[in-house]
Amino acid sequence: MNEVNSSAAEAAVLQPEASVQSLKKVLKTRDLVIFGMVFMAPVSAQTLFGELTQLSNGHAVLSYLVGLIAMIFTAFCYGKMAGAFPAAGSTYSYTSQAIHPRLGFLAGWAILLDYLLIPMLLYKISAIFLMELIPSAPLWILLLLFVVPVTLSNYLGAQVTSRVNLYMMLLMFFSLVLFIVFAAKSLVSAGGMTSLFSLQGIYNPDTFSMNALITGASIAVLSYLGFDAVTTMAEDSKVTGRMVGRAAIFSLLISSFFYICQVYFATLIMPDFTSFASQETAFFEIAAAVGGSGLAAVCTLIIAVSGISTALAGQASSSRILFSMGKDRMLPQFFARLHPKYRTPANSIVALAIAGYIGAVVIPLPVLFQLIVIGALFGFICVNLSVMTEFYFRRRERQGWLFVTNLLFPLLGLFVCGYILLGISPIGKLVGLIWLSLGLCLLTYTVKIAKREVSAFHHL
Repeated sequence: MNEVNSSAAEAAVLQPEASVQSLKKVLKTRDLVIFGMVFMAPVSAQTLFGELTQLSNGHAVLSYLVGLIAMIFTAFCYGKMAGAFPAAGSTYSYTSQAIHPRLGFLAGWAILLDYLLIPMLLYKISAIFLMELIPSAPLWILLLLFVVPVTLSNYLGAQVTSRVNLYMMLLMFFSLVLFIVFAAKSLVSAGGMTSLFSLQGIYNPDTFSMNALITGASIAVLSYLGFDAVTTMAEDSKVTGRMVGRAAIFSLLISSFFYICQVYFATLIMPDFTSFASQETAFFEIAAAVGGSGLAAVCTLIIAVSGISTALAGQASSSRILFSMGKDRMLPQFFARLHPKYRTPANSIVALAIAGYIGAVVIPLPVLFQLIVIGALFGFICVNLSVMTEFYFRRRERQGWLFVTNLLFPLLGLFVCGYILLGISPIGKLVGLIWLSLGLCLLTYTVKIAKREVSAFHHL
């Protein structure tokens, strides 16, 4: 009888409830690609440049390339899993169904740390850049300019979010094209056309260090956190799971091109990574150097405004993970309740808004940088393992090209993500371990409660 109760409890806690409403399907492939790109934000390379170039000893481009290697194999794995399991929850859902629900919970719990902190980071970065234009405004007031519209847009539904994303994407493209044009003009004026093509923007043997490069890659990965968010919107999408996966890959590749272009030109303009007055707003100094205060003001304003769209995507993805885990009773069902009119996970959205605002006020920016990556990398590792488990071992799809896609690609993604994970600072590792330990405690408590409920049912 104990085994029956245990099995029933496991099923009750770890399997989805069919009775819970589904999200409203409104997104097309184009919307998903834009959603991923907005989450990754083409201008995020500008906000991270100061910290990234310092930690990598001036090798921002190489840091992005190392991060891309890790992400491209992992993105392919997300695409495979999205085709097999097209459900909201992404990392959590894939690992639960391919390996085991308990590991799925830990994977979802780990990447939830990433999604909880990303909006905080974006709110704070955007507010800090806006303070360059309005220095007298306090941080806590400027943060509200981002938190309120983000929450309202997500509350009203994915269709509203997709429209906001489109406009914000056009604005970000305008900003980065404007910067590249001014940077190229400045370089040509100083050294001719040949100055546009210099190895110095990519590699400097005098300052290169493998440890510094890996540390830089762990920061560059922050820009890439978002391609996986496309798969969290699977239940909001009209297209098939396979197309959801392709949208994730497309958004990753397009965004990578723009990241590398920006940091390449920024490095050529100011190769001395120790010369910035402030690491947090280093790109403001670069923009002022190539285009004067006018360009600096435009780029800064667009970076600040783009924080709305990127935080919008981050909050939307976080709410879908909370919704999925609440729907499966891994978290309180409070998070699985949908708004009766808009069919959005309203409780999750509001809870994330409150947590995001408080976190942005109290947590220092360098600490946020270190904490975000570890949850994402752990989740990515779990998805790579899920592809091997589901397709190579369980389905035995091993012949020809399938050997490459179902074993070699996930192994490469696993290796590079694990290598970057080892390069994270001690404080990042410590907080990650604490977060996972809290997840284990919550999982143990949830399963225990479910067993009691099933036991009580059998005694009726």
